[in-house]
Amino acid sequence: MSGAKDDRPGLAAIMDYVRDGDTVVVWKLDRLGRNTLHILETVKALTDRGVTLISTTDGIDSSTAAGRMVIGVLASMAEFERELVKERTALKREASRANGTRFGRRTKVADPAHIATARRMKADGHTARDVAKYLGVSRATLYRYLADEAA
Repeated sequence: MSGAKDDRPGLAAIMDYVRDGDTVVVWKLDRLGRNTLHILETVKALTDRGVTLISTTDGIDSSTAAGRMVIGVLASMAEFERELVKERTALKREASRANGTRFGRRTKVADPAHIATARRMKADGHTARDVAKYLGVSRATLYRYLADEAA
């Protein structure tokens, strides 16, 4: 589950389950949280309870002082990397908007000519799917057009 969320039932369950002498194995250290502080708090909570943390991808073992130091460094790097990605994404979004790119769903305004065409095609026996495809709208939008016009 995303580390960006505070309500992570998997992490809460493992924190309730582990006992002194247990070993928690994670695929990658950044799976424990989305910021350095949270990762370090989780590692400290596990260490204080006598639980060893092993990160298979990073080759880290929290039972050693060197392992705990590496955890701090890698957690900082993971947070730094996420911040860079967020900055780049925001810059790209700004540049796209400046170039006229619009984000979100396209909205089609109910054009009276569209509605007249839809009614004519339906009267001629065309299916709603065909009419919607011809007009470039979804079937739900087509039904909304026809319902709005009838009301």
